[in-house]
This record gives sequence, C-alpha cells and structure tokens, in this order.
Amino acid sequence: YAKLGTTLAQDLGSFTLCLQMRTDMSSTTKAGLVSYAVQGQANELLVFTNGGSEFHVSKKIAFGALPVWDGERHEVCVTWRSTGGAWQMYMDGTLKKSGFGLNVGGKVRSGGTWILGQEQDTVGGGFDVNQAFSGELSQVNLWDRVLTPAEVGPDSCGQHGNVIDWETADIEVFG
Repeated sequence: YAKLGTTLAQDLGSFTLCLQMRTDMSSTTKAGLVSYAVQGQANELLVFTNGGSEFHVSKKIAFGALPVWDGERHEVCVTWRSTGGAWQMYMDGTLKKSGFGLNVGGKVRSGGTWILGQEQDTVGGGFDVNQAFSGELSQVNLWDRVLTPAEVGPDSCGQHGNVIDWETADIEVFG
C-alpha cells in the first residue's frame, strides 16, 4: 500500500477523484483502491470493491460490478456533491452509474489520512491483508469540485488535481 502525505486544508462539500488502475485480480476480490479516514470515521471517503463496487462518503453506495478486472488499464473517476448527495461513477471517460442521496448536506472532513491500495479500519492503519489491492494504481488526482462530463474525458487522469496532484504528491510506499 502507499500513504499520501497530502492533507486536506479544509472540509470538502464536493469533489472529483480520478485514478488509473490495472489488475488481473478476480472480480470477486475485496480491495481498497483509495481510502481516506478521519478520527471517528474510517470510511470518510473510500473507493472499494468486493465483487461489486462501493463508494463511501461517510455512508456507502453500492453500484455493482464494473468491467475493470481484465488486465487492461482503466481510468475510474467518482464525483460527489453535498447538495442532494449527487454522485457519479465514470469508467474510461464514460458515465456508468449515478444517483442522489449520498451523505446529503455532509462534508469530507479535513485532517485525515490518505491510503492507496488498502482500506483503513482506523486512521492510518487497521489493515486487513485480504483487502489489499494487487496491480497498478497511479494518476490519483482530487479536485475540490465536481468536474464537468467534458473534463472527465478519457484522459481525465492526465489533468492535475488541485487537492491531490499525482505529479507532486508526497507518496510513501510500504510492502
């Protein structure tokens, strides 16, 4: 897994998170892709798979399996807005799922820890070896707004996030 040295300077009322991934893991494997935990909430923001796909902003939305388990490189983006709890899930620049009601009126709180490739059960730890991601995970970028559909195109991961910028992120790799 890897730990990002990036900290949130302020709470987020909306965001877009994009990443590139490639894996040949089984589609039924449990794995955390991106995990952000704060004191009192281990799943403040979480992109997780357990045979389907889950997206957490303090609360869980399960949106079913995505075809990313084929050994090919894929771009995955998730968006969320506090107003109405609107969320979207894109794969390779195409909107795959969307909905409302996810943590309406909530915030992604500042002061937490970012982990890639593992799900946190406590801030910065509580890892379960059975939830480790195996494969390539890169180009993790985070914006403090919902990107437009045109911005979440097939090369959205090549853009620089204004909260997490993969090109300048402080990344510490473990294991």
